[in-house]
Amino acid sequence: MKYQTKQASVKSPEDLFKTMLGRAQYLLAMREHGAKELKAKLCQKFAEYEQAPGLVDDVIQCCQQKKWQSDERYVESYVRMAMQKGQGPLKIRQALMRASDDQAIMDAHLNLGDDVWCDIAQQALEKKYQDAYKPTERKEHAKRLRFLQSRGFSGSQCYKAFKS
Repeated sequence: MKYQTKQASVKSPEDLFKTMLGRAQYLLAMREHGAKELKAKLCQKFAEYEQAPGLVDDVIQCCQQKKWQSDERYVESYVRMAMQKGQGPLKIRQALMRASDDQAIMDAHLNLGDDVWCDIAQQALEKKYQDAYKPTERKEHAKRLRFLQSRGFSGSQCYKAFKS
């Protein structure tokens, strides 16, 4: 009995471009992606083709020209979603840096002022502990501070989140 092995079909650059564009379109139809994140997914999917890395940049550029992919839209939607989950600016920025390289867009959407971030931290405290008052016990106070810091809030935002 003979075993047949699958051989990677050799595709022309035009066919490979169309295949990559279709994959990018599929991924972008599922949800927004940052350019860096989309590039990583396409490179992983088409790793067996030696001309793939150069074509991936062309595919992403084509998607941006057709307004299918936008780092601005991605950052805006991700920040909104993360804020609703009660995450702070440090954690959000860290996640965004994995998906996009555009620091200016991140800064524009994350520089909301300490008051906004303190309110979100306060809401996170209320959701988890049913109140946002500063505990009298040092251990409990430290526990709540660690909770807020793990959510991505700065030290000053954490302290300001507690009600007097």
